[in-house]
Amino acid sequence: MWHHLIWILVLWLLSGITTANQVPQRASEVALIGTNRTLVCNITSVELTVWMFNNKDQLSQGLTIFTPSQYALDVRNDDTQMALTVITADEDDEGLYSCQDQGNPVMEFILTIEIPPTLKFEFSNSIHSTNGTVDVTFTEETAVQCIARGSKPLVSLRWEVDGRGAVGEVATNNSRDDERITVSTLRYIPNVGDKTLACITGGQQVVLSKKVEAKINVMYAPKCSLLISNETTNEFRLFCRCEANPPPNNYGIYVNDSLQSTEKEVFISSQSPAVVFCNASNIIGADTTDPVELGEFHVGQPISGGIIALIVCVLILLILMIALVIVFLQRRKVKKHQDSHGRTLATCEASKIPLPVGGEQGKIEDMSNPSSVPLIDQSSQKAEPSEQMNKEVTEGKGDPSKESPQKAEPSEQNKENTDDTSDPSKVPLMDPSSQRDVPSEQDKDILQDMTNPGEGPEIDKEEWKAKHGDGDDDEDV
Repeated sequence: MWHHLIWILVLWLLSGITTANQVPQRASEVALIGTNRTLVCNITSVELTVWMFNNKDQLSQGLTIFTPSQYALDVRNDDTQMALTVITADEDDEGLYSCQDQGNPVMEFILTIEIPPTLKFEFSNSIHSTNGTVDVTFTEETAVQCIARGSKPLVSLRWEVDGRGAVGEVATNNSRDDERITVSTLRYIPNVGDKTLACITGGQQVVLSKKVEAKINVMYAPKCSLLISNETTNEFRLFCRCEANPPPNNYGIYVNDSLQSTEKEVFISSQSPAVVFCNASNIIGADTTDPVELGEFHVGQPISGGIIALIVCVLILLILMIALVIVFLQRRKVKKHQDSHGRTLATCEASKIPLPVGGEQGKIEDMSNPSSVPLIDQSSQKAEPSEQMNKEVTEGKGDPSKESPQKAEPSEQNKENTDDTSDPSKVPLMDPSSQRDVPSEQDKDILQDMTNPGEGPEIDKEEWKAKHGDGDDDEDV
């Protein structure tokens, strides 16, 4: 039994030594002056938790706070955490805060207070500033100072011109911490397009960057050019155009070394040669243009309004002519296609070739080419004699030699066929397979005469009479 008691005593002593040598967790906290900051500690017993300041001032015991106007306590997460809030922190609240659980330090917090600076520009006496605008001179070095006072800790400073990093020499002078002053000097040469100059702070954790900005008025001497034009045939217009800041307050236009006008525009006669130039000045400097020799009817710059109007009219007329040519060519193409289609219809009617229908529509173009029209076997088109005609020939009534030549009246069916022939759309289609006989040379000549009447050979009348008889038979033929 004594052995058990001894072991228990030894373990208790060892646990006490371990607890005493326990190293607390440490964290850094930063607060902006005038704001609240909360520190959270992990605990095991609310009643036995103590908050200390700089390891000498006890702030609380359990949930009892000794200075309630400066601190506040609350318990979180089922009594496993205790939070101490520093109310409206100032520089006196900066230091070490420790949390002790059952007499043992658990966590320590190093609280730092940050103070933002006051920021401003300072200019040398040679630089004039009005209403927040700084007057600087182009091509001349300018020195500007940016001063940050009262910051804690000391801040860093950087420069910007129109939102870009400034190009120039920067010198920074950090004073002692107790003075809390930082000075930065920028020396740079302004450009004509510069608009703003800014100084920006940095180097603090909870204090946002501050910026002081000034407008830049870059002043420069005039840069002039002489514009010459002659909108009429008997005078020149002289215009002295200058870029300057501030604007020129003195102008001079000279003709043959004599002052012609103190305005920036003048008209002179163009009937005789002359040498002209102009100048202008402001508080920064002056500029004079190179002399220009003018002859009679000199054409200078810019181009007059009349010439521009003439060029525009010529371009419009050219566009209209091109449009008319395009319309004419389109109409000519359509008319040519219509004429070709009409000739094809006439050729089909003259040669009694049925018009194509349905899927044969595409072949109508071939009709205009006589060589592509299939030849018709004339022998296959001869009508067979009817039974009545055979009977009459047998009885001697139908002998053509015994009857006077007289045209037979067409039957009703023949009349209908005749009417159908006059209307191409009513002509029945012929079976192309029945027209595939090879035409004779005589048939080819006949077809050639039908399609090209003016190109066929002349017919010998005597030969015609020997083959077909005298004039009485001509009508039947």
